[in-house]
Amino acid sequence: MSTKDKLDYAQIGLKAGIEIHQQLKTRRKLFCRCPVEMTTRDPDFTVMRTFRPVLGEMGVFDEAMLLEFEKKTKVIYEVFNDINCTYELDDTPPFECDPEAIDIAIELAKVLNMTIVDEFKVCRKNYVDGSVPGGFQRTMIAAKDGHYTLANDKRIGIEILCLEEDSARRVTEGAGTITFRLDRLGIPLVEIATAPDIKGPEEAREAAARLGLLLRSTGKVRRGLGVTRQDLNVSIKEGERTEIKGVQKLDWIPLLVEREALRQSRLVELKKAMVKRKITKPVLDTIKDEGTDLSAELSKTAVKFLAAGLKRGDKVAGIKVPGMAGLLGMELQPDRRFGTELSDRVKTLVSLSGLIHSDEKLEKYGFTTDEVTAIGKRLGVGTGDAFVLVLGPDAKLKRAFPVIKERIGLALVGVPKETRRALENGNTDFLRALHGGSRLYPDTDTRSILLDPARVDAIKIPPKPWDVIDAMSKRHGLEPRRVEQLILDGFLVLFEEIVDKLDVNPSIVLTTFLDTLTAIGRDNLDTENITDKHFLDLFKALSKNEISKEAIDGVLREVCKDPSLTVARAAKGLNISAMTVDQLRAIINKVIDANPGVIAEKGERAFQAYMGDVMKEARGKIDGKIVADELRKEVNKRGKK
Repeated sequence: MSTKDKLDYAQIGLKAGIEIHQQLKTRRKLFCRCPVEMTTRDPDFTVMRTFRPVLGEMGVFDEAMLLEFEKKTKVIYEVFNDINCTYELDDTPPFECDPEAIDIAIELAKVLNMTIVDEFKVCRKNYVDGSVPGGFQRTMIAAKDGHYTLANDKRIGIEILCLEEDSARRVTEGAGTITFRLDRLGIPLVEIATAPDIKGPEEAREAAARLGLLLRSTGKVRRGLGVTRQDLNVSIKEGERTEIKGVQKLDWIPLLVEREALRQSRLVELKKAMVKRKITKPVLDTIKDEGTDLSAELSKTAVKFLAAGLKRGDKVAGIKVPGMAGLLGMELQPDRRFGTELSDRVKTLVSLSGLIHSDEKLEKYGFTTDEVTAIGKRLGVGTGDAFVLVLGPDAKLKRAFPVIKERIGLALVGVPKETRRALENGNTDFLRALHGGSRLYPDTDTRSILLDPARVDAIKIPPKPWDVIDAMSKRHGLEPRRVEQLILDGFLVLFEEIVDKLDVNPSIVLTTFLDTLTAIGRDNLDTENITDKHFLDLFKALSKNEISKEAIDGVLREVCKDPSLTVARAAKGLNISAMTVDQLRAIINKVIDANPGVIAEKGERAFQAYMGDVMKEARGKIDGKIVADELRKEVNKRGKK
């Protein structure tokens, strides 16, 4: 039975909203003049930094920042001389805000029926996770109070649209160290947050798709991997807002909403079960902040990972959890229990992964009855109590048990406010506490940007994407579903430029963008290396009969391997040039003349025998249908002699 069958979303008061971070198609970064360029090459140099939290405008620390600081992480930045500058390393004040990015933000706000502010005030949003070298991101509120509609005309509110700089790109993460690449840092993006008007999992998917369609139909946003990031905010009536980060695909959204609603419902049930058992805050306050060392009791254990840890000098420590027997094993999401929530926090905040609790099937790990009895006796575990064990070095164990105690205490609240990471199977795991307003304050290095009303009025609203889909489908004889995907993939403007300027079949252009690129990507080739100029040159060559449509796949694959190649050089390297019908007929005659007896032996079936040899010379140079037609004609003609 699916969770959809178990939950009545109206009854539990499900509410969801969407946050989209979308990079803008500008020539430069937001607060410096560096070019927008992503790279995979080795950095010119690296910089190492550590971070500490700072007070917000109201004189308090943001809770999520404090938790992030507890990780004690060292951050390494990969820097590139040609695409980074001293601003990005926080060694130079910001330059003038990019006017092109401001205009695009205004256009997107108009598309979403928003009220545009009179003045962009630059603020700092604190981060201590290392994703911004200065410890803060510059952001501006651009517009508020908008809306858009779903297919059934339901209105989804837009609360805010901010213009801000993108963060650095995380490339590796090890023990206590994270490495970021600074190529992405500073690229202009908009952050758009909807109101919590979404009431069901499928509605959440449609709302995200329609919002993405509106943004991409302008042609002013970037396409490709990593340029759009979607987050979900989900809550139920008795729960709290939970932010789900890293929603990579639209198709993930319904299951993520469904599973988060389930998780919150189960946490509410857990809270009620604790209250029924009279587990109160004073009871949980008796949980020890430091674990009891159980290394001696487990010195001869057959539990492999414990034995290996003890051998390398780690310790096993444990705590009693009063009254919680059976509750640590309560399932919150498929294959995830309340004990997993404890493990997630310890793994994320302390970098320890060896947590076991008494509601697990301990015998499957290799625990003996005597070991379990000895653990219970040492910890003072009574009837109805549970215990938690953690493996690790002394210093980390001292940090682990306060984290565990805090999370158990939060179970009395029900659903804690937190940010979670989307997993591909629809579940989520803990990332950090939910950021609040205490990390935001005015930027003292940047003047406010006053908007001239004439400038705002001059920016026109493009046609609605659903109107574009209808018009293009009728004009070019294309499936509406395929045109919608073209817009979602970010190729609308380029498609229209190619089809309007060049004598090419629109269906071939559409197939290239939707199908050929997908096939190339499946072969682990980087389609991000193909620029708009490559596409324009490709279809220009096709319109001039310099290449055939069969050559498109091969040329694009060569460009993926070496983006410095022009289309002409890629075609030349593949020995691809357009072939005339007369040249094709000469090849057909040569192939048949080399094996004339095949026609007498196989008759019309000789066509198949010859086709492979003809295509060896004709592939990519002339339409395959023309090859087949001409070969079949010659085979039939000779067969009648």
